[in-house]
Amino acid sequence: MTYSGPKIGLVTLDLRLASAIKRLASAYNVKVIHVADPRDLPLDAEVVITRRGEFPNLDRSKVLYREDFASVEELVEKAVELTIVGPSYELVIVAIDPGKNMGAVYLLDGKVIKSRRYGHVEDLINDVKRFMNAHKDAERRYLLLGAASNLQLVKRILGELEKHLREEGVTIIVSDESFTRKGFVPKVKGMSKDEYSALILTLKNFLKLR
Repeated sequence: MTYSGPKIGLVTLDLRLASAIKRLASAYNVKVIHVADPRDLPLDAEVVITRRGEFPNLDRSKVLYREDFASVEELVEKAVELTIVGPSYELVIVAIDPGKNMGAVYLLDGKVIKSRRYGHVEDLINDVKRFMNAHKDAERRYLLLGAASNLQLVKRILGELEKHLREEGVTIIVSDESFTRKGFVPKVKGMSKDEYSALILTLKNFLKLR
């Protein structure tokens, strides 16, 4: 079956970089097309990743260079954003399900960029802060925090995020998390129940946030 979803082009002879990008991209609903020669890139790969030292003048409209990003993760995330949403957006939403296994969904203009599950509160908070700080140019930024159970954990997460995000212009909303286990949209393959709950939490509040 022919793949018809979003594609990211990757042009490099650096196999270690290519392996890291493919591994990270596997968490997103995109396909990476790795080639050694730009002439072999498919036309529908709108975003291309490369190294400035290898191909400094790549003739594509959306080119991302590894050297311009602090980490490969940030590079892949930006490529995914450009592929799914484009260069401009107005609305940023991060929804968190603070259950036994914490899950979070990250959206731009209503489109899911990524979903993650976390075993440690610190990892969750750091990821949320980084995502929000990377999208400061958005017109509106919201953090949705579910509050159906484990109130001590909710208070801990809320306190940490308020400390870092309130003054940055992020609106934090604590929302009733009831009935997020049963949603009206299909669960994406590989998405945990906690990530799915965070997605349903977003959908329950989305119209109020637009």
